Amino acid sequence: MSKPKVLFLAHLLPWPLDGGGQIKSYHVLRQLAQAYDITLLALIRTPDEAKNTEPLRELCVGGVEAIPIHRTRVRNALAAGRAPLTGESFIVTRDNTPAFHAAVARELATGAYVALHVDHLQMAQFVPAATLGVKVILDEHNVEYRIPQRLAETAKNPLWRVYAAGEWKRLREFERGALRRADRTLAVSDEDKTTLEDLLGPNKGRIYTLPIGVDTDYFAPRPRKPASKTLVSIGTMYWPPNIDAMRWFCAEILPKIKAGESDTRLTIVGARPTDEVLALAADPAVTVTGSVPDVRPYGEDCGAFIVPLRSGSGMRVKILNALAMGLPTVSTTVGAEGIDVRDGEHILLAETAEEFAAATLRLLSEPDLSARLAANGRRLMEERYGWDAIGTQLRQNYSEVLAR
Repeated sequence: MSKPKVLFLAHLLPWPLDGGGQIKSYHVLRQLAQAYDITLLALIRTPDEAKNTEPLRELCVGGVEAIPIHRTRVRNALAAGRAPLTGESFIVTRDNTPAFHAAVARELATGAYVALHVDHLQMAQFVPAATLGVKVILDEHNVEYRIPQRLAETAKNPLWRVYAAGEWKRLREFERGALRRADRTLAVSDEDKTTLEDLLGPNKGRIYTLPIGVDTDYFAPRPRKPASKTLVSIGTMYWPPNIDAMRWFCAEILPKIKAGESDTRLTIVGARPTDEVLALAADPAVTVTGSVPDVRPYGEDCGAFIVPLRSGSGMRVKILNALAMGLPTVSTTVGAEGIDVRDGEHILLAETAEEFAAATLRLLSEPDLSARLAANGRRLMEERYGWDAIGTQLRQNYSEVLAR
């Protein structure tokens, strides 16, 4: 028998699983597919990405359609220049794709769908003004406006600080409108939920916390090299907060660590590293891998997993995965935001460059501490963040909305 039909709008094609956003979207898709027939419409950045639709077709009985967006430096520059003049957000309008609008309109015209799953805030621009009774579920991976807001506070480039100061306010207004349009919004943490409720105002009851999960079977503990002096960072290396984190770490933190442990090395793992990230490998102690087929082997030579984020919002999938693999981890509080970890029990938290270096050196030199954090972190992931339990909550949210 066929199930109720859901149209899933994805900002990133949720395959391969080499970025936090893709991992979250894939597992949400997998959990929804247990109760609904899914049709997936996804934006892609390069023609080669279209080859990655096949692994998703068994989850999407309604089909998978990959629709290209044409990002170039010229197009991005034009969109960035228009944004202050029009009052629209740059990161939203740069992805405004007529073909995607047409695909959504075509699918909704069939009258087959009960719900529209909006995966990432940017996809809210493709929700028509009238959806003919179709419920709209907005899946917020982050409080998006907080990302440029925090970058405006930390960026060294004064021009970027000025631009980001305007961008976050424009994005905040778009986010407010998307919250009002949605029948239900899913936030990944209680902190995000509170921020979104303050932004929405009345009708706060439409926002629910649904944390990101982790596949604890896939990200199982692996044997680690004893006394490893290698630091590991994993994440998409074109995302501005990750770029800022790695530049800050290499410029201000890594030299302090090497002063205490001269043979310390850093491995930066993640898709599509920018020129700024690639330039960090000019230091012989730093390796930038680019995209890899499987991040898990990098946990085998890992004295400390580092998350030196100074901006961002939501939950960091990289921390969930690292704790599930039993990797001793040090993070800023921004990096660990939204995850129920306690400093000194599951993770070490640090804010300044000096504190971050000191915490990292502790993990490199205190094996008992590292082992205790690793065991506690793994236990927390098993007890609180398994995808099956979170999937039950997700489907319950859908049932409540559709029953109205």
